[in-house]
Amino acid sequence: MNDKPDKSIKTIKTVLVIMLILGILVLSKAAYNVSIRILLSFFVFLLVLPIVSTLEKAKFPHWLATVIAVLVIVVIVLLFIWFVFFSVDMLMDKVPGYAARINDMDDILKDMARKWVDIPDDVSIFSSLQIDWVGGVIMPALRLVSSSAIGILTNVVLIILMTTFLLGERHVIIPKLMNFIAGNDEDKVGVIWERIVRQVSKYITIKVFVSVITGLLFYAIAIVSKLDFAPLWGVMAVVFNFIPTIGSFIITALMIIMSVIQFAPAIGPVLFIAISTIAVQNIIGNFLDPKLSGNSLNLSPFIILVGLGLFGYIWGIVGMFLAVPLLSVLQIVCANIDETRPIAMLLSSGKSFRSQAAERPVRKRAQRRNAAKQHENYSDDIMFPDRQ
Repeated sequence: MNDKPDKSIKTIKTVLVIMLILGILVLSKAAYNVSIRILLSFFVFLLVLPIVSTLEKAKFPHWLATVIAVLVIVVIVLLFIWFVFFSVDMLMDKVPGYAARINDMDDILKDMARKWVDIPDDVSIFSSLQIDWVGGVIMPALRLVSSSAIGILTNVVLIILMTTFLLGERHVIIPKLMNFIAGNDEDKVGVIWERIVRQVSKYITIKVFVSVITGLLFYAIAIVSKLDFAPLWGVMAVVFNFIPTIGSFIITALMIIMSVIQFAPAIGPVLFIAISTIAVQNIIGNFLDPKLSGNSLNLSPFIILVGLGLFGYIWGIVGMFLAVPLLSVLQIVCANIDETRPIAMLLSSGKSFRSQAAERPVRKRAQRRNAAKQHENYSDDIMFPDRQ
C-alpha cells in the first residue's frame, strides 16, 4: 500500500540532491578563486595523508608527521615552480631562432603545393594566415607565465596553509563534514571516508607511477631523436598524462609538430618520433594503466569525458586534471546514501548491466529450448499416448 508514496519520496529526494550538486557547481564557478583553492587543498591533503598515517604508525608524533608531510609538499612545489621558470627562460632564448625554421617550412609547403597548383614565389602560405606565431603568440604567452609569478606563489602559499590546517584537524573536521553529508550514522561515515581515501589515493599513486614512466619514455625518445627541449617534453608528458584521453593526445601531437618544425624536410626523425610516441601512449593506455588500475575506478568513459568538459569549464585546466578523482568521490558518496544511489549507478561503467545484457540472450535461448521441449512432450502425449 505504501510502496508508491515511498518511491515518490525517494525520487523527490534524489531530484533535490541533483539540484544541490548543480547548485554547488554553479556556486563554485561564481566563486572560482575560493573554490579552486579549497579543491586543490583537499586533493593535496588526500595525496599526503598516506605519508602522515605511515609516519604516525611508525610512532612519529602527530605534529612531526604533519610537518614532514608539509615539507614534502613545499619541496615538490618549489622544484616544479623552478622547472617552469627555467623552461620559460630557455624557451624565450631559443624560440626566436625557430622563426627561420618556420620560413623553411613555408618553402617546403609551397614546393609540395606546387604539385597541384601554381604558386608565385612571392606568396607565403604562413603569411596568408596573418598570424605572428613567434612575436604575437608564443613570446607573449611565455611573458604572461613569467609575469604571473607573484599570483602563482600567492595561491601556492594559501593552498599549502589550507592543507596544513586540514592535516592538523583531520581527526575532527573530516568526520564533521561527512556527518553533514550522510547524517549521524558513524559506521556509514567511516566506510565512505575510508573508501574515498583508499580509492583516490590509489588512483593518484597509480597515475603518478604511470605518468612518470610515460615521461621517462618521452624524454628517452627526444634524446635518441635529438629533439630540442628533451627535459621539457618529459615533464609535459608527466603532467598531461593526468588528463584522461585528451592529455595524451595533446602531448603526442605537440611533440610530433615540434619534430616537423625542427627536422623537416627530413622524414626519418619525424616518423621515429610519431611512431614511438603513439606506441608508448597505446601500450601504457591500453595495457599498463588498466592492468594496474584493475576495477578500482568503476566510472563510465562517457561520464569521464563529460566530467572533463564540465570541470574544465568550472576550474579550467585544474578541473580537467582532477575530473576523475572528483567523479570518483561523488560516486562513492552517492553509492552510500539510499536516495542518491541512482546517481552512483549513472556514473558507473555499467559492467553489471553489460553482464546482464550478455546473459539475457543465453537465458532466452534456454527458455525457448525448455518451451519447445515442453511442447514436444505435450504433443507426444497427445499423438502417442501408448508411450506412457
